[in-house]
Amino acid sequence: MIKKILFSALILLLAVGCSSNQSSGDDAAAESTPKEGVTTVLERMLTGPDEELMELYDGNDVQATTDYYEEQFGPYFTPEYMEKMLNTNMLNVFHLEAYRNKETMDGVELSVEGSDDAENAYDFKAKVDVSTGETADVSGRVNTDENGNITRIHFIKIDPLMNAFDTAIKTEDGMFEYDHSKLETRASDEDYQPKYPTVMPFEVDGVAIDAGETEQEGALLTFMIHGEESQSMELTTVKDGDSPMDLGDAVEVSIGDQTARYDGVEGGVHRLVWTDGSITYSLKGKLDGLTKEKMITIAESFE
Repeated sequence: MIKKILFSALILLLAVGCSSNQSSGDDAAAESTPKEGVTTVLERMLTGPDEELMELYDGNDVQATTDYYEEQFGPYFTPEYMEKMLNTNMLNVFHLEAYRNKETMDGVELSVEGSDDAENAYDFKAKVDVSTGETADVSGRVNTDENGNITRIHFIKIDPLMNAFDTAIKTEDGMFEYDHSKLETRASDEDYQPKYPTVMPFEVDGVAIDAGETEQEGALLTFMIHGEESQSMELTTVKDGDSPMDLGDAVEVSIGDQTARYDGVEGGVHRLVWTDGSITYSLKGKLDGLTKEKMITIAESFE
């Protein structure tokens, strides 16, 4: 009888211990004060991305990335605000910008104080050290509910930090160097590999790829190249075919030792078409300050 009682007690102790270990992931958030929770969240938002997160971005694993952020931030947020932060990308906006520029936030000097004019609110100021060598000042307010769970994060101005990641190099003729290595990797599974520009008339923020209609697959690729201030240019490449672009009153221009066709007017749409090997390139854009000479400069940079 005594052995049974001792055995039952041991099982109970083990069960309690296992339950305690399983919930330890949320314990830090549960035991912290609202101010400590706010500080932890801001520190995590304003440092990194760490090696684990960069690998998730590299692999484009959406679910695993979501799980990462749920684990890191979920215990400190209300469920509704956690969902909103994930859906709007506000939770990872700094991590993503750092990743895209191949930079990291290496440290943050943070000050968090209870607000004088609002209940359950905390005002913060931060100095963020970026691997570019820049230091950015950001500030804002975090609101919590009566349980200390975060219901809102508001940054007064994020431009200084977003600009601190910027490593774009401006050329003497006013163009911006463009590293197309990520684009090459993204398009590596396509049926053919065109050349890409190494300079653009704006700082490139992202590129969307369209393989065209079903009957065009393997023969046509369209790249929408986007800038940081809503600029865009369209590049269409056709394998063993003619350009789908209507050039109107085109004139002949030279791209190195090649002949191209150009059509454009100041303040309007500029178009340039040329063939290199078996691939025909069509470049189109409507930007302030865009000229025939700049279109030719972009075309001559392709490699």
